[in-house]
Amino acid sequence: MQPRKPECLEKILENIKAGKNSLVWKKNAYNYVEAVSESYAVVYLNELAPIKPKLIQLITAIQETRDRKVPAPTQFQRMTIEELKEMLFKKVSGFKVVLVFNHFERLTPATSRFWLSISGHERIVFLGSICGNFKKEAFGFYQTFEVVNQKLMKSEGSGSEIDITMPFVLIVGAFIFICFLKISLIGSVMLISALWFAFLVVRTLLYLIR
Repeated sequence: MQPRKPECLEKILENIKAGKNSLVWKKNAYNYVEAVSESYAVVYLNELAPIKPKLIQLITAIQETRDRKVPAPTQFQRMTIEELKEMLFKKVSGFKVVLVFNHFERLTPATSRFWLSISGHERIVFLGSICGNFKKEAFGFYQTFEVVNQKLMKSEGSGSEIDITMPFVLIVGAFIFICFLKISLIGSVMLISALWFAFLVVRTLLYLIR
């Protein structure tokens, strides 16, 4: 009896082939590693933070797979994140790798921005899981993904972190508009009254002069 394939596997493989990132709602992304590794090089990071250790882990795994070499653990420690990023891009040249991780919803703004810059490379594809609302700063990175079981996610209710900034701004804006409108109306009434009073005074003076 053949083992049961993970849910949405065909769609995920289709996305990987097309170079498109995939997210699975409330599933352990690790369950897809074995099936995906039959066709592609896979690196499982569990989570994407902290950035530098995960980047070193990724480069090390690629080097082991591609070059059949196990680099010294201290080889990359003195390198900056930008230097490691450049090295990663060199290592994946002509070599597609699938980066598997869990808990997209835990990404911080800085972490999501960094991995967004990585996701633009045509040889790097992400496969992750999401189990709740994510921070609004991660939305740019989120847009590079397709949630393969989106119907389930929508039925259970999920999305980005609730952002009260815009409603607050709209409410304050409406309040200011109403206040300004009232002031303007009062000012208009006062202006008309002043003009009418001036007209009466001038008219009276002209009458007296005559």
